[in-house]
Amino acid sequence: MGRGVPGQPPAVTDLLDVPRSAFAAVLGAGTALRGARVFHPHGTTRACRVVVDGLDPDARWGADLLDRAAEHEGVVRVSRGAGLPRPLPDVEGLALRLPGLGVDGGPLDLLVNSAWRYAFVPSAVSRTWSAVLPHRTGAGRLVLVGARPRPGGFTLLASAPPLGRWRPWGRIELGEERDGERLRFQPTLGAPDLVPVALFRALRGRSYGVSQDLRE
Repeated sequence: MGRGVPGQPPAVTDLLDVPRSAFAAVLGAGTALRGARVFHPHGTTRACRVVVDGLDPDARWGADLLDRAAEHEGVVRVSRGAGLPRPLPDVEGLALRLPGLGVDGGPLDLLVNSAWRYAFVPSAVSRTWSAVLPHRTGAGRLVLVGARPRPGGFTLLASAPPLGRWRPWGRIELGEERDGERLRFQPTLGAPDLVPVALFRALRGRSYGVSQDLRE
């Protein structure tokens, strides 16, 4: 029997064991051979400020980060998915860490990639970067988090899956460069009112744990 995923029936959890174990094995083997991340092996890490505008009460998602006007200090890592040298096309990704906003006062990590919603594509053909799987908010709504590059940073977006309109909720302002080689993002944890869906937690939790262990 599977070990279980919070909020997921045991039968569904057992079905997830096969794909997540296979994905973890492939990712682990690739990491060992490459000596670095299989995906997004090299990137630039910078300090950042996240400015949230605050949504109209009738348009709120039910997550404090997305809805409430505020400013947060954090770090952001921008990288190319396969690590291909420019000018070759590549999927680009953004990993955002906001300390203290996650579960039990830990960090809240959000990941997006250049994508057509649920399919990764090179950044040259998609202005909008998107998470591939959604989060569930404290109001029970599903929300897909996204971003769009802008001068000096990124516009932060949110959408109701599967094909809802992208709505801006804030922006990332980039600061000075930081050393991010030892930084380990934990996107499966989320926040009390912004929880990654169970499939995301199951696949990333095991596969990325293997990848990170092999890079220690």
